[in-house]
Amino acid sequence: MAVVKWIGYGLLGLVVTVAAGVGIALAVFDWNDARGFIARQASKALNREVAIDGDLNVQLGDPLRIRVEGLRVANADWSDDRTMAELRVLDLQLRVWPLLRGDFEFPEIRLTGPKLLLEKNREGAANWAFGPDPRKEAAKETVKPEDRNDLPIIETLVVEEGRLRFRDPIRKIDIDSGVNTAVGGNGDQEVRLEGKGDFAGKPFTLTAAGGSLEYLRDDPKPYPLRVETAIGKTRGKIEGSIAEPVLLQGVDLSVDLRGDDLADVFPILGIPVPTTRPYAISGHLGREGDVWRFEGMNGKVGESDLSGQVAVDLGGERPRITGDLTSRKLAAVDLAGFIGASPEGRGDYPTKGRERIIPATEVPLEKLRTADMDVKFRGEHVEAPFSTLDDLDARAKLENGRLVLDPLSLGVGGGRVAGTAVLDGGRKTPALDVNLDIRQIKLARLFRETAFAQEMGGTASGRIQLKGQGTTVANILGASDGKLGVAVDGGRITSYAVKGLKTNILETLGVVLSGDRPLPFNCLVADVTVKNGLVESRALVLDTPETLVTAEGTINLRSEAVDMTVLGRAKSPQIFATHVPVHVRGTLGSPDIGVNATESAARGAAAVALGVLLTPLASVLPFLDPGSDEQPHCGELVRNARSPSNSNTGSSGTGKGRDAAPSGSQSGKSQ
Repeated sequence: MAVVKWIGYGLLGLVVTVAAGVGIALAVFDWNDARGFIARQASKALNREVAIDGDLNVQLGDPLRIRVEGLRVANADWSDDRTMAELRVLDLQLRVWPLLRGDFEFPEIRLTGPKLLLEKNREGAANWAFGPDPRKEAAKETVKPEDRNDLPIIETLVVEEGRLRFRDPIRKIDIDSGVNTAVGGNGDQEVRLEGKGDFAGKPFTLTAAGGSLEYLRDDPKPYPLRVETAIGKTRGKIEGSIAEPVLLQGVDLSVDLRGDDLADVFPILGIPVPTTRPYAISGHLGREGDVWRFEGMNGKVGESDLSGQVAVDLGGERPRITGDLTSRKLAAVDLAGFIGASPEGRGDYPTKGRERIIPATEVPLEKLRTADMDVKFRGEHVEAPFSTLDDLDARAKLENGRLVLDPLSLGVGGGRVAGTAVLDGGRKTPALDVNLDIRQIKLARLFRETAFAQEMGGTASGRIQLKGQGTTVANILGASDGKLGVAVDGGRITSYAVKGLKTNILETLGVVLSGDRPLPFNCLVADVTVKNGLVESRALVLDTPETLVTAEGTINLRSEAVDMTVLGRAKSPQIFATHVPVHVRGTLGSPDIGVNATESAARGAAAVALGVLLTPLASVLPFLDPGSDEQPHCGELVRNARSPSNSNTGSSGTGKGRDAAPSGSQSGKSQ
């Protein structure tokens, strides 16, 4: 037994001697000699060059103290910057004994001068994808934490002179932010993060605060979070908690977002929205799998309220946005951004000292191609400058850059404007295809909230069919093809509008005024074609009790130039009417109306056959369907144009007044 005892003492002494020798060796070992080995192993793991340019020092003890200077990680080959990450000094303390049970406990980690560049290229490749390595997937499964309890314990974290940059040319994001502090501690002390810099050329600030690092790892309660950020004039505030912050599960956050223009959120969130007026929106943010949901939305955009919900699914090739939105009170001006116009009412581009009225806004291809979308929108009451319109019902579907509005329906004056609109941004040159029906709009009801509501009358129906392609709204219309037609039956024109015209112009056309009373008319028909942006009249006719006014000419949508000639033809002899053509020149934004007295008055003679004047209207009937019960006067006008009995004079049955009997009754003289 004594021998065994002494052998045991001898072995214990040997172990102590070896341990002491190893400790002394480690204490005097120059750790700089291990820099190359450590860097090579890290390079193999990341498939990216890793270098330690400065000193490497390890101080034994509990905790173990490690100091690394000049740490660098190379960037992806396609980047213009050679370095992805660098760290001037890393100081950390690591407790030794918890390592035996597989736990990492850091009393302190201090990062001095860290710089991190995260970026994507135009093909969508990210520099944080470190390339193929046979050990990569296995290492990922081994290292990846499954919940907050797998996180290392960090009692204190300090970041000094930090810098973070993120670039994404596809979404036009370029964040260059300084990180001033990120400090944590035990107990109730918060983790705080403050940053500032540039985001897509705009000033960027960030303030974030959460529970302590100990709370993050060990407390079973949801982790509290508070974030405030500003990008230019966009302000965001997020406050709430996350049940499982490592996996972003159990997200329960309130969000408040406000700014001058909702379009500014596109580079931030990747959600395509048009230009708007100032807005303020709040709601609840949650997450389920790959789907983020913004529910209980409530706020205002311009003068319009907005409520509903939006979801963003990040699980596919592109984000997919779905939503159901409602506005109880919708200002029409807040829809201007959807057609490329300014919701502030400003002209889109000046030319030679004047402003055009057709927007020259570029088609936002980057927005159309970044995400897919299926959003329903309803405006219960649409407030226009002259009237309150009825409900707006629209559904926007965006797939591979192709935006389809179907249905697209708006109640107007007891009738509707309804149809479809397609903007194809998936093509090399964007293309627009619009097909809208105008049905049974009663002008008196349309203008019911104006000062001259009682002076307006008539029922309007028609259709708009237009196709074009181009890079801007102006280019699309300037190269468009299609046809437009409208018929207004049994109408009245307010005296306010009539007074805006030169009296001698109306007398020249043979239009008889009755003091301050409205100007009645039997029928107004406009039928035009559009070819390569040139609008050309097929039939422009105003049938009043005394006069048949016709017009012909063109409107160039490319230059906005107007060249029209208007002529009045009396249904019975008139003393003061000269029947000299009236010319409309100039532009859409600044028309010039005048008379050339040298032209022959014979052009307006009443002997011209009505059938000749109205022959083009024969093709308008199937297009506008003005012969319905709602439009008896326009139906009679077209039928009279077809009748052989109207081949001799212009004093036909179209001379009925506004309250004339429908077709089939005896024709009366003008009133």
